[in-house]
Amino acid sequence: MYFVFFFLVKKSEAPETGLETSSAPCSEAPEADDNTVEEPSNKTVLAAIAALSADVNRIRSEVCATIENRITEVSATIRGEISSLNENIQKSISELRGISAVYETALKELEESASSHSDILSTLQSTVDHLTTKVKHLDEKCEDLEARSRRNNIRIIGIPEGKEGPRPREFISQLLSETLSLPEQPLIDRVHRINRQKPKPEDPPRPFILRLHYYHVREEILCRAIEKNKLEYQGRKIHIFPDFPPSVVKQRAAFTKVREMLQGRSDVRYGLIYPARLMVTHGGVKMSFTDPKEAQDYAEKHFGQSNIFTGNPLEKRLSYQVKV
Repeated sequence: MYFVFFFLVKKSEAPETGLETSSAPCSEAPEADDNTVEEPSNKTVLAAIAALSADVNRIRSEVCATIENRITEVSATIRGEISSLNENIQKSISELRGISAVYETALKELEESASSHSDILSTLQSTVDHLTTKVKHLDEKCEDLEARSRRNNIRIIGIPEGKEGPRPREFISQLLSETLSLPEQPLIDRVHRINRQKPKPEDPPRPFILRLHYYHVREEILCRAIEKNKLEYQGRKIHIFPDFPPSVVKQRAAFTKVREMLQGRSDVRYGLIYPARLMVTHGGVKMSFTDPKEAQDYAEKHFGQSNIFTGNPLEKRLSYQVKV
């Protein structure tokens, strides 16, 4: 900065210096020194400072104007971008509001539909429970009616195919009378073999199903079949059973293993009460079982596994009517 001031001072003093001469004699003038710098006067310094201040103010004005212009340009650009972004945001918000309104309507409809379906399901559940109870009652009633329709029926197993000839009713009546030593031939309403394809010669013959006219005759036939135990026709074993509905047969078959364990024991009396209730008398104590698992646990506890029946699987069913 000092050199700038010196340059300006020297420039301002140049016209004032001229070719002035001193009034003093030449002999009295000091010797010139090349290393001596003449100091500027206050007036010159002030003038230089004023000029420099003007330049600084001008530069400052230019810089401020440039900055203001640039700020104005940047501000305009930012405002434009913000405005564009705001428009896009508003547009997106409008679209989202429209979608939200659609979903809100759909959700409201779904809620109403779900509420309606819930009410319908509650009604249907109540109806289903009622119908289930009713169907169960009707099923039991149909099973009972089917059993009653079979009340006078018996099944005969083991008679060879074709032995009945063209008159099966007379044939079976005579066979029962001779085999069971009945006082007279039983009165039979109808007789037929079960409805399935005729077996091959090496296959077991089809069972006979017959309906007796009198119930007491059926009971007498079954009792005599139990008493004789082994029945034969022309050297072949035959078996006589009551004719139960399939559901009852399945329930009674669940007690087969227990009955095998009780078979042949002189200290046990047992029997199946219709439809499927096992009565057991042992040591003067009577027990009744409707659950095959409970009956098996009881038999295993008291009799173990040593008395399982090993004879003909058809013969073990003849004890169904043993009185308790």
